[in-house]
Amino acid sequence: MRIWVLSKIMKKESIGLYPDLVYLGGADQYEEEIFEIIEDIKLFEAFSHDEVRTLCQLMHCYAAPNDTTLLKEGNVEDHLILILTGSVEVTKNFSNEEVKLISHVGVGETLGEMSMIDGCPRFASCVTVLPTDFAVLTRETLNDILLQMPRLGNKLLLTLLQTMSVRLREVIIKSKVDSSNGLYVASI
Repeated sequence: MRIWVLSKIMKKESIGLYPDLVYLGGADQYEEEIFEIIEDIKLFEAFSHDEVRTLCQLMHCYAAPNDTTLLKEGNVEDHLILILTGSVEVTKNFSNEEVKLISHVGVGETLGEMSMIDGCPRFASCVTVLPTDFAVLTRETLNDILLQMPRLGNKLLLTLLQTMSVRLREVIIKSKVDSSNGLYVASI
């Protein structure tokens, strides 16, 4: 019963997120496809099939053509996306108007978890380089999961924090120490 109520609320808020894209419906309609690629979905590594099925009931899917901005640097948004098909480039603007490629992201990867968790503006832009299908999870839905299904919500939140920690460590490893002041300088 509570999943049905959550998914009804989620549908209303999700449809408005990407009005210019094709709305594919709830991720639960794509469970079979998601289970086929589940070994590629880092977000779901620690989850049972039943837990993944529950999360699918609370996420909604979209289809984006090539060269579509999914997340725009500086925008204040509170959702993450899970790439189901296709490929996305993550870029960062710098003060000298230089745009630098940070990474290529493919099937099973998540984007936007930092802004979903901390509510700050997007750190980078994410643009499709192939036609891409993706699922959306909003901060409001995460909060509802935490309240109504605390075990699943805490597991999801811990997984998201671990993902962010891994990415932070990767940036630090790629960083170098500035000898003039002894501080780390990220080489994004």
